[in-house]
Amino acid sequence: MFKSESIANLNNLRYEIKGYNLMSNKSESLRLLVVDESPAIAEALTTQLKSLGLPTRLQVIDDKEELEKALRHVWDIILFITGYDITYEDVLRLIKSNDQDLPLILLLNDLSAFDPNIDEDASEPVLKAYSSGAVDVLPTNRPLKLALSVRRELSNLGHRRTQRHLEMMLGDAERRSQLLLKNSRTAVSYIDEGVHIYANESYLELFDYESIDELMGMPVIDLVDSEDLQEFKDFLKTYTKTGRNVADFNFSGVRADKSRFEAMLQLAPASFEGEPCTQVIIQHQAIADTSQLEAQLAAVERLDSLTNLGNRRAFEEDLESTRDAAIKSKQQHALLFTSIDNIGQINASSGLAGSDATVLKISETLKNRFPDAHTYRFGDSTFATLATNTSSEVISEIALKTTEIIAKTLISVNNRTVQTTVSIGIAMIGETSPNSDEILSRAFNAADKVKIQNQGLGNGINLYNPAENATESDQALRELLEDALEKGSFKLMFQSVYDTNNDAAPLFEVYARLPLANGEMMMPEQFMPVAHRYGMESRLDRWILLNSCKRLKIQQATHPNTRLLINLSADSLQDTSLPVLVGKLSGAISGGNNKLLTLQFNENDVTGYLELARNNIHQFQENGCQVAINNFGASLNAMNLLDHLKVDLVKIDKSFVQDLGKEENFQAVKKLTNEIIKHQAQVLIAYIETPVAMSKAWSIGARYLQGYYLQMPSEEMVFDS
Repeated sequence: MFKSESIANLNNLRYEIKGYNLMSNKSESLRLLVVDESPAIAEALTTQLKSLGLPTRLQVIDDKEELEKALRHVWDIILFITGYDITYEDVLRLIKSNDQDLPLILLLNDLSAFDPNIDEDASEPVLKAYSSGAVDVLPTNRPLKLALSVRRELSNLGHRRTQRHLEMMLGDAERRSQLLLKNSRTAVSYIDEGVHIYANESYLELFDYESIDELMGMPVIDLVDSEDLQEFKDFLKTYTKTGRNVADFNFSGVRADKSRFEAMLQLAPASFEGEPCTQVIIQHQAIADTSQLEAQLAAVERLDSLTNLGNRRAFEEDLESTRDAAIKSKQQHALLFTSIDNIGQINASSGLAGSDATVLKISETLKNRFPDAHTYRFGDSTFATLATNTSSEVISEIALKTTEIIAKTLISVNNRTVQTTVSIGIAMIGETSPNSDEILSRAFNAADKVKIQNQGLGNGINLYNPAENATESDQALRELLEDALEKGSFKLMFQSVYDTNNDAAPLFEVYARLPLANGEMMMPEQFMPVAHRYGMESRLDRWILLNSCKRLKIQQATHPNTRLLINLSADSLQDTSLPVLVGKLSGAISGGNNKLLTLQFNENDVTGYLELARNNIHQFQENGCQVAINNFGASLNAMNLLDHLKVDLVKIDKSFVQDLGKEENFQAVKKLTNEIIKHQAQVLIAYIETPVAMSKAWSIGARYLQGYYLQMPSEEMVFDS
């Protein structure tokens, strides 16, 4: 039904404002929900959208119950074709009741609704759909028009989302501005056509009026001394012509009691309650002369009076800017949180003088030890240090030496000597770091952990390790994944697959594990969703491919016929450059003759990107690899895939083989196996964990068997025949 049509030079849709992205990175896809009894049209549409630069993740449903569940998640477009027990009007009502911004495009199989002899938009079914709330109505035989319609509606949706976000930001900014205006020490008013419409408290006080009602409707020229009046009128005319404040205007102001004062006035374009107007800012001359003093006072407000270090307010402002700089420059910075361990004992034995002397000594030591960093007094007995452009190894070494120096330091207090120790927590700040509050929390908790590790005594350092928190925080797991990719710290595991035809040609499935700080290994089903969310799947796939091939090359020295089965993600299935890399790897390990690599993809991913999958799978096979489908049979009409694709191996879904002891399950798997073999693909039955399952699986006729009963995954390629 759908024909492939090429469209050149169409860019991916991307909407971005500061701090807000509709499609934030390469892996972010159009989220398309399709209501149809068959996935054929949806699958062909994804291929068409891919050619337009829109990678698509879709879900196909056909009944109301599935739709209600699906609408709990975020979607961009909904495409309605046919439904089992639901109409497009039902869908629109459900969207409206959920208060969702979800455009619905209707496809009609009845082509008579699009009679070329009349305006297609004027036919009754089309008019009814538009009036019900559909954003577009199209025939099912117009694939390119449908794809372009989806692209257009995604663009419109992006603009609406951006507008809502900007309106929210504008509302917040206006509320903050009104609050600042109300409490400002600067005299500010708004005028429209030279007449007051608003003034803040400082403005009223400056001109000696008790309420805004007294000024409402009064011309601003009534507040200017008569000697300056003509010059002020000329100033207003100049501003009106240019639309901007060309200079400050010095004048004599007139108070309500007719007394005079010297002041300076500035004008600026503004809006009040949504209407354009002019903002008037007036500074009493005495106030203007104190601007330098105010700047000095502002600087003093950021200082701690005892240590002369920056205070907590200064630290929080600088931490935010340091994090922003790390994101922009992609350099690594560090936050050190230093806590004095025994300040309570010092205060009890030496009083406030002892505490102050200790705090002063520690502040001097930190300044000397971190001369290129900024140190702040965070609390009574805690300090924060921001070190820029450093590494965890370097900063940890300096921090550890600092704790040793402080532990040996003697502090004099009124002819008495006290000693102390400190606990230092370190949190690195990089491109993927969370917000400043979370960074501070990490450093604080790391410092607190020093005391836990040293039985409450402290005197040490602790570097926040994402690996220790990966199971509790997606952000920590993301950082751990980035670090593991950079350092290559993933662990590869190999599980043998028994070949019933050839006992001497071992095949191993490759699994990736993520080491955690406690020595445990995180499984792919735990970290791959986060890798997908942050666009890291394809990088992880390539790491696994490259390092698996390195291990295979070593293995070939003793077992030249060893083969690998490697699982790859949906991102790799769409990557048109990957077959070239795979071809080079295949050639490097086998000369391209023996198909030693089998690339395995999930059935759902292959179904979702069928046209592109067919092209890439053919390229993989042309470049010396075999291709397998994992979790086969999990979706409806799974066998249709094998009508469209030529694959080498099929691993049957776990749900089929969980209980092979039951006759109905055994017969179902046997039937499925025979159908797969008819499509000239080999069958792998995995998850064999009992002798009964092994016996049943053997008699089914599958070529490959796998499971814990046969062999557990291992760090080495060990084959037990």
